[in-house]
Amino acid sequence: MEPQKKYFNIKILVEIAIVFLTILSIKHLADYFDVIGAGSIAIWCGIIVSTIFMKQKKINWKELGPKIPKGTKNWMINILIALGTVILVFSIMGLIVKPILESFGLTNPAGVADRFAFFMGKPLVFIGYLITVVWFGAALGEELLFRGYLLNRLVDCTGNNTLGIIIALIIHAVIFGMLHIYQGLAGVIATGCIALIFGSVYFIIKRKLFPIIIAHGIINSFSLIGLYLNNGVVS
Repeated sequence: MEPQKKYFNIKILVEIAIVFLTILSIKHLADYFDVIGAGSIAIWCGIIVSTIFMKQKKINWKELGPKIPKGTKNWMINILIALGTVILVFSIMGLIVKPILESFGLTNPAGVADRFAFFMGKPLVFIGYLITVVWFGAALGEELLFRGYLLNRLVDCTGNNTLGIIIALIIHAVIFGMLHIYQGLAGVIATGCIALIFGSVYFIIKRKLFPIIIAHGIINSFSLIGLYLNNGVVS
């Protein structure tokens, strides 16, 4: 039985590699043509490819947690979890991660905000970007792909136990961070830490994805609104 398990693990790793090679290829192509929201487009292409693999194994997205709550009580619980996650992320990043990064002289590259210059002073464009890229692309798309798909497939490789989950969390956080390399080393580490927090909460709340999607959207919205109100200057 052991050789069969090893072979199955290799198949999963090849599957994950194909999904992320697709993402990187689409992202590179979209960036080449200066397409707005290139990352979100690439993420959703990755979701399409991962869906094809999941269908082959008869895995449904609903099994991975993106269920909309039913009833007022469940909605309240999910919103509270989301807000708690937002507070947790801002607290850890602001009180621990950011000071450590700054102590090593690690900051975001000077031109990291230039990619958002196109909507500065254009409120309608900014709102459109928030809805389509920040919420649909990043919050929904990234959570489906990274916490829903990637993290669960990695656990299938590493084992559905405490050690296996910890290893899967670290690997998925490294991948998530590396995909934000345009933010420099500080951005890679910061986003990797956020992925660890999101992933940990995901397992703590028994793989419910909806609160993480909401938390992700709120955090990204706050960051982008702050950037917009500060005229594109990263503070």
